[in-house]
Amino acid sequence: MKLPRFGRSATGVLAGAALVLGLSTAPAVAEPEQLTAGYTKADSGAKITDERWVDGRTVDVTIDTPGIAGIDPKARILVPEGWSKDAARTWPVLYVLSGGPDTYTIWSDKTDIEETAAGDDVIVVMPDSGKGGGFVDWYNGGKGGDPKWETFHTKELSQLVERNFRGGTSRAIMGLSSGGSGALMYATRNPGFYKYVASYSGIAHITKPGIPTIMLLSDVIDGSTENPNPYGKLGDPLWDRWNWLEHDPYVNASTLRGTGVYLSSGTTGLVGELDLTLPEVIEEKNGDAVEVVKAYAAGSISEKLIGMTNEDLAARLKAMNIPATVHLYGNGLHSWPWWNREYKLAWPLIMKALNG
Repeated sequence: MKLPRFGRSATGVLAGAALVLGLSTAPAVAEPEQLTAGYTKADSGAKITDERWVDGRTVDVTIDTPGIAGIDPKARILVPEGWSKDAARTWPVLYVLSGGPDTYTIWSDKTDIEETAAGDDVIVVMPDSGKGGGFVDWYNGGKGGDPKWETFHTKELSQLVERNFRGGTSRAIMGLSSGGSGALMYATRNPGFYKYVASYSGIAHITKPGIPTIMLLSDVIDGSTENPNPYGKLGDPLWDRWNWLEHDPYVNASTLRGTGVYLSSGTTGLVGELDLTLPEVIEEKNGDAVEVVKAYAAGSISEKLIGMTNEDLAARLKAMNIPATVHLYGNGLHSWPWWNREYKLAWPLIMKALNG
């Protein structure tokens, strides 16, 4: 299939229409009607309220969670061959995070992840992450409360998958752009919960001088966040610095000891071999000069800054003698062709960790 080739900004990538990828042959799985009743809730009371089978191994679920009032998040679940809700065994689980304002279908739309996962004995879970939700339980001026995306992803979703879809406790997580940053935050804030974490163009040092301001401005300029208050997620970078530090993968790098790590990003902000040429971008943007400039500016500046934060984390892990696979590939914009390549490079390492 032809893959879309241009990305968005450090906190968001191009939102696209969902394209569901079907397989020509469906492996043996339980019939959908056997799976529609009797769901077990998460400890918080979060529950599955709807289930829609896309094909023999792809199911979309809707979840009602007390921590997120604005929407009922959805998740796409890929089950392996031989899977059954009533199986005596469990399966390792890979959680896959999107970026920016994208939805749970974006990985299906932009990549061939269904085909990549088809030959492996794992469950793949691709959840909603909110519209610029930030992969945190929002600070909200110190009051906390809605939305609680970290709680949803690391506690409620995992419990629902493990209690209702035979997910096991061998877990890994990967993500791109802000989802890559989210994957690193979840892994550092929950030591040992994931056997492997992979980040593709994610901000890896959120308290690096200048980065908090850029993150806040990006929410305002991009307009993709679900809350117009840019301080809602983590608070003020100065007065609430402690909260930013608690969520910074670089600061908390020591907690990654014992967890497999894959870091990748561009570093120069220059166009690379996988990126669209200028004429192709002009065609893609229907000749809109403003959109063309925005596309190049966002893809260039954001990736260069992200690369700097990944260089920081890579150096810190090396100084701590914490093993990591680091692929800082130089030229390349903040765009899907690079992430599609990188997740496939990381995939065998993730599968080895999950099945080890």
